[in-house]
Amino acid sequence: MSTRGHWVTGRHLWMRWPLNVVLAVLVLALVGGTLTWTLWPEDTSCADGVRHVGADRSCVGVTDGSFHFSDNLAAVSDLIRTQNAAVDQDNRSFVSIVYLMSLVPGPKDTNTPDSVRHEIQGAYAALYEKNNTLGGGDVPRIRLLLANCGSTDEQRDATLEEIRSRVGPQHIVAVAGLGTSTDATARMIGKVTGNTDSGGLQLGAVGSVLSADTLAGIPGLVRAAPTNTDEAAAAASFLKQPPYSALKVMVIQDARPDDQYSRTLGKAFLAAFPEERLVGQVEQYDSSQEGVATAFATRMANLCAVKPDVIYFAGRGVNLPSFLAPLKNRPCSARKLIVLSGDDASQAAQAAGFDEIKETLRSGTVRLLYTGLAHPEAWERRPDAYSAAVRDDVAVLGKHGYYHATFPLEGLDDGQAMMGYDAVSAAVKGARTVGRSPGANGRVTGSQMIQIWQSLHGVDAVMGASGYISFANDGSPTDKAVPVIEIGADGKVHTLAVSSRTGTPFIPPKD
Repeated sequence: MSTRGHWVTGRHLWMRWPLNVVLAVLVLALVGGTLTWTLWPEDTSCADGVRHVGADRSCVGVTDGSFHFSDNLAAVSDLIRTQNAAVDQDNRSFVSIVYLMSLVPGPKDTNTPDSVRHEIQGAYAALYEKNNTLGGGDVPRIRLLLANCGSTDEQRDATLEEIRSRVGPQHIVAVAGLGTSTDATARMIGKVTGNTDSGGLQLGAVGSVLSADTLAGIPGLVRAAPTNTDEAAAAASFLKQPPYSALKVMVIQDARPDDQYSRTLGKAFLAAFPEERLVGQVEQYDSSQEGVATAFATRMANLCAVKPDVIYFAGRGVNLPSFLAPLKNRPCSARKLIVLSGDDASQAAQAAGFDEIKETLRSGTVRLLYTGLAHPEAWERRPDAYSAAVRDDVAVLGKHGYYHATFPLEGLDDGQAMMGYDAVSAAVKGARTVGRSPGANGRVTGSQMIQIWQSLHGVDAVMGASGYISFANDGSPTDKAVPVIEIGADGKVHTLAVSSRTGTPFIPPKD
């Protein structure tokens, strides 16, 4: 009987050729795979200090500007690298400041690529100024490192560990930026400022746009932005002035559980505004769920029924297009309406759907206002609330200054560049205050930075582009200037007024 192609009994297993071929292939595949993994493990490197982390294999970590986390940041990264190289060639003492945030925002993030780029451009402008002018001293010299922390805890932790490895060799003393007011940001800040004995980095931290009240009092953290309580109080004060003093207000609140910004903004406004001028129940939505646009569209009938003159929108700017779009077709579209929001509304101009916002505004019955963090027109509206050294036409951010010469196609209207500038300026002021203290000899540590924050107030306040920044004991700025800004139907923004929590922005006393 032919045995070709059949299993044969009475022969050694290795001689049963159909089976031995299969087994040989499997063994070689397994051995080969094991050897490949052992000898050539998966390459996770993106660049020096930057590696792929997480399921989405995002490039996270730290760079001196030589690595581009995205094309969006390529030009400004190259400028930062050039400044860092100049410091490296200098023989004077230096410190490094890490600008840490999610530098490549995704569609579900609370930032936009434009706002991130502007913030880093502002940080770079501060770096250039502090290393190339003598207004704030010249020692220690300043290096700026960019750190992309991604969007997951795994990616954030990997980035923090990379920073830890560079603290000594690169003289890192502070971390600036830090992203937006979310629960994840709060956890990350705790690890940045925590003592090394407990696993922290023990570095000073400066938030650029962090405004949630829940972040107040974190040891080692100071903030350039006014708190949501300050913004809400400024909004309430604005609505108490003619011609707005008799208007009725409805509140729309984002109930997203991990968003401290939206949650505290709505709560603060309700606490600051007269209850008798509120109409309807607080209308909630959850931006972490699907169907946000549908949720807004279904509220139009109730909105018309209670007849508010003003909607206070306690949510993110990226959701404003979904809210304003159905307003133009609401049943009471002939009735005039003001939509007033917090500082994150500055993101609306870069959000998908901004054209729909402008279309609604062109109807002539809807206006869009927000309490901003910064705007250049505020310098003219209330010049006493801003240092002449910052608002002068030839200052770094002035209309004829270095920023506009370097980034001629960019602007300051969303305030992000001004806040990035302020965060780095605060860190530099802290470092140089420590560095010139008796016996320091230019030596600065993260622990000393955490200590010095308590000294930067009153006559020693930071001269920020967004106003004087006088840190209270909880790290928040005292009576920070808050511009009230309007986005017009043409998409351009203008400052209507400048207020604060008390109505009068902080101005340093004469020393």
